[in-house]
Amino acid sequence: MPHRSLQSIVFSGMTPTTAATLISLLGDEGLPTDIRIIEDLVYQPWQTSRSGLLIMGMDPETDLGKVSMMIQDRTTWWEVGICLADSIKAYEPALLAQGAVKILPHPEDDLTAARDELRNLLEVLTVHATDLLGLELADLIQLYGEKRVPKTIRINGQGVIGSMYLRDGIIVHAETIDDLQGMEAFNRMFAVRHPEIRVHNGCLTTKKSMSMSAMSALLEGARVHDEDGRGKDSQTDEEALPSADDMESVLGDILEGFEADEDKAVARKGGEDLDDEFEF
Repeated sequence: MPHRSLQSIVFSGMTPTTAATLISLLGDEGLPTDIRIIEDLVYQPWQTSRSGLLIMGMDPETDLGKVSMMIQDRTTWWEVGICLADSIKAYEPALLAQGAVKILPHPEDDLTAARDELRNLLEVLTVHATDLLGLELADLIQLYGEKRVPKTIRINGQGVIGSMYLRDGIIVHAETIDDLQGMEAFNRMFAVRHPEIRVHNGCLTTKKSMSMSAMSALLEGARVHDEDGRGKDSQTDEEALPSADDMESVLGDILEGFEADEDKAVARKGGEDLDDEFEF
């Protein structure tokens, strides 16, 4: 089956032959159907509307500034892995600090190692954080808030894809793929039942759409969720009952029926009296 949180895999910054060889060694089991090779280091418009994995190749001739820009400016529901040439391994700490999820060997240096590391990365991206930790989303938010450690939590489920960012016990930003931000985005993600969750070290954003302690955000999210639930229940009850106009109409029909029956009874009674008066 396809990897649950990946709709696409894109290989960029390496020759098509190298990328195609690496793909062929992975096999097709479990891979998403949308696999693309884009030789130039450039984002495509469709990458803003889905989640995926971007694998970028870096050798000594690659523009480090462009790679850094692509990592930091990517949409937050995309992961980035870097195939780094042996001769520039010194870049690894900086690339990880900027938000790359993993540094892999470059296929042109070690094809087998690159394949194995990419397989491991794909397996990691399909594991639920709740499977690993036995925790729900609220537990994770509370834990990271209390520990005051910078984290990025990514949510996928029930048609919702988004991220929330914690720094120093504060949720500083939340956003979803459909452009919701701040508390509205947080509430949308908080309401997802049994989501896929991935947690990354660091607060991987410079945006700031909210500033609320983790516990306060949880309480607010729970309040909004409860109110939405009660609203739906009351709406269901109201829909089950007829409106005042409908009740008046029904009562009118009933009264008309009684009046009609009464008229018939009077007519029958009048007929019986006439029969009694003109007996032969």
